[in-house]
Amino acid sequence: MPSKTNKERARLMKTHGHLYKRHFISEGYYCFYCGAPGQCLDHVPPIKIIDSLDKDKLKKDRIPKCLIPSCNECNSRLGDKPLITVMERLLYLESYYEAFFKKQKAKWTDEEINELGGSLREYVRHHQDKLNLYLDKIRNIQLRMLRDETHPRYIEESRIDNEEWSDK
Repeated sequence: MPSKTNKERARLMKTHGHLYKRHFISEGYYCFYCGAPGQCLDHVPPIKIIDSLDKDKLKKDRIPKCLIPSCNECNSRLGDKPLITVMERLLYLESYYEAFFKKQKAKWTDEEINELGGSLREYVRHHQDKLNLYLDKIRNIQLRMLRDETHPRYIEESRIDNEEWSDK
């Protein structure tokens, strides 16, 4: 039997899903945010909160309803947080991944890692690779924020019209 949450999501998708348009798919199926391989689509603004948003403000501010390629990690970190624009979501992810990176204690050089023995070397190397992955995520997010097409006015501006915002 479907849960209450699944029923609500299905209702929201039926009501609003057709208004969300795919963006940045032409870049390949990579996470729009961090550049990792994409496994899903992120709803911007989140579909779970769409009913609670002020429709007049969304229309006035010309905030489009987008589906953005995303990796599972970025998508789950964003979840249904009330971040309604692509830029807000990028800023949140940047701060989240930076905080995670700063919490990590050991940052080893290749020379230090090579001096370690067997399984400890592999463990430290794996940890260092993970830190480098997060550093790459942060850099890719920062680069994405600098690109013109990331800003709301460039996200297929011609597509946004009164019909999209009408209550059907």
